Amino acid sequence: MHLIFSTNNYLNTVISDEYRHKLYTVSTSGVFGSKTTVKRHGRLGGSHVIGTIKWHTFRNTKIWLRAANSEVAAKSLLRSKLFSSMSHRSQHPQDKLFGMIDSLDSLALLTVGPQLKAEGSSTRLVKYHKRNLGILSPSHAPYLEVSHSVSHMLDYVVVTFIYAEKLSKKREEESLSAAAG
Repeated sequence: MHLIFSTNNYLNTVISDEYRHKLYTVSTSGVFGSKTTVKRHGRLGGSHVIGTIKWHTFRNTKIWLRAANSEVAAKSLLRSKLFSSMSHRSQHPQDKLFGMIDSLDSLALLTVGPQLKAEGSSTRLVKYHKRNLGILSPSHAPYLEVSHSVSHMLDYVVVTFIYAEKLSKKREEESLSAAAG
């Protein structure tokens, strides 16, 4: 299954399935983009909020998930491992442990995209593909490639991806500024 993004901006986008049915809307608002809201759209119309992320620079970022009906510190969803592994752990509300693992296809920390894998397994559950402009291969919009084995928890996958991607972009910016200065 592919979840296709309408834009490269994962914080303000519409996410559709392979048949172009609108599934999610992601919108970021507030001072300096301080709140991201994720809405799920029904097949017959209507939508409801499935998650919000309140971004904080000096305090813990907070994530509210409708499925858990609670707000949690984002750190409790993704805990970074130290040193060279560049992986994160993600605790699903139903107590299933997954690992967010960055692709190491690029040595300059320009990630091909986060992957979601079951801990202790080599089976990839989710992988992000950046937009391809079609110069050397067929063009495509940015999308998440999602295994059918996690289709029952797409809401959680989408919210977790948004948080993990923002962390990845922040880490990339910090690396570039450290290399430049």
